[in-house]
Amino acid sequence: MDALAIERLVVGAGRIGCDVALAAQAPRTTDPVLAARVCASFPNLPRHACVNGAGDTFGAVMEATSLPHLLEHLVIDLQTQAAPPDASPDTAYVGITRWTDENAGRAHIEVSFTDDLVALRAFRDAARFLNEAVVL
Repeated sequence: MDALAIERLVVGAGRIGCDVALAAQAPRTTDPVLAARVCASFPNLPRHACVNGAGDTFGAVMEATSLPHLLEHLVIDLQTQAAPPDASPDTAYVGITRWTDENAGRAHIEVSFTDDLVALRAFRDAARFLNEAVVL
């Protein structure tokens, strides 16, 4: 069974909304072991800008943040990696994650995009990676 399931994706003007559900036995938050596993494949993740209570980067919270928040940053990183070589260096992807029902493991993520198909693929690939990385 997968730790995280994408239940719904809604493409809007420049943003994709995503509803996710965590399996009952899935952890709600990351830990240092998972963070290290993720960083091995996504070394830029800790340097992502991130508004949080611990610092200015995702690295400040990535060892103890929600799995949906990790998914948000994976999607952003995958979009950045997929950007064409002639893409503007000023392109910034932003996102937000919030629990809709933390006890039930449900969250909503919104992420900006420049290409909806790239963003949809990033959600698919990020969820797949996360499900392989999380040990249930």
